[in-house]
Amino acid sequence: MPLRNLLLAILFSSACLPAYAERLVLQLTLTPAGFSPKQLTVPANKRIQIKLVNKTQQVAELESYDMKFEKIAVPNGQISVFTGPLEAGKYTFFNDYSDHVTGTLIAKKP
Repeated sequence: MPLRNLLLAILFSSACLPAYAERLVLQLTLTPAGFSPKQLTVPANKRIQIKLVNKTQQVAELESYDMKFEKIAVPNGQISVFTGPLEAGKYTFFNDYSDHVTGTLIAKKP
């Protein structure tokens, strides 16, 4: 019975999450030529999920000091990172395993 009550409490609390908990999902691809797209644009003050598909034959690490995330992506694998809400401004991300592979995210005021 306690397990049932716990599961009901979890179900009820997740159904009552405020709307601000929703995330804007962005798609990003890493190819041998770099990130595609190289620049992402989002509204400011939104929570964000970035889904990266690594279409290379190398291990990559999607990292951002500005947005405070880092995660390894295996060759031909997919990962997600989470950030935000972000104030209006320019944020950088990069493949930590490659000096020249960078991108930007622009958060704009609505």
